Amino acid sequence: MSTFLLVPGAWLGGWCWRHVAPDLRAHGHRVIPATLTGLGERAHLLSPDIDLDTHTFDIVALFEYRDLHDVILVGHSYGGTVITAVAERVADRIRRLVYLDASVPRDGDSNNDVIGPTMAAQLRASAVAEGDGWKVPPAPYAIERLSEHPLREWVSARLKPHPLRPFAEPVRLSSPQAAALPRAFIQTTQSDLYRGLIARAREAGWHCREIGGGHYAMFTEPKAVAAALNELPG
Repeated sequence: MSTFLLVPGAWLGGWCWRHVAPDLRAHGHRVIPATLTGLGERAHLLSPDIDLDTHTFDIVALFEYRDLHDVILVGHSYGGTVITAVAERVADRIRRLVYLDASVPRDGDSNNDVIGPTMAAQLRASAVAEGDGWKVPPAPYAIERLSEHPLREWVSARLKPHPLRPFAEPVRLSSPQAAALPRAFIQTTQSDLYRGLIARAREAGWHCREIGGGHYAMFTEPKAVAAALNELPG
């Protein structure tokens, strides 16, 4: 049995893993879906003061207060930046880091550095136009593949604005123990960004898998996501 701690990407909460978690639990795993401050059921806490440290310590606190050890820590999209920062603080409690179509920052990189200037500019422009300059409304592409999907309304009703500030803050990597952690990359989007990230992961010797479903495969292909996680090396 493994313990999976699942960290969502932008605009999402722990709710996004609803259709992935049952298959993992059916294989005997413990599954803990996390929600970052200001998102999901914690949307009432959204404020301009939320930064990358806030989200990092959300997850660190889960490790400490739930006494978690030997954890497979999974991050989706922006959640990849969060789990990278978390590993710097609790590497001794982590078995493996898993990047599900996720940002993989190098030392000094922010999430914006990983996604590139064009997408970063779009996030900033959206915050300025519709989010008082500090929060990013849910992007239309979050539900674009769900046009004929029964989950469309369910997902759309739960997407929440995301604080802008954490996207631009760098991750500092200095822990040898964190650097030595086994890692995996699961690619679900066929784009230059994610093709580049999985190529870099392969060069580094990570366990890598490609599945379909687009960027939000936890909605479109939840069984494939669960299977990819269940098949991770021990």
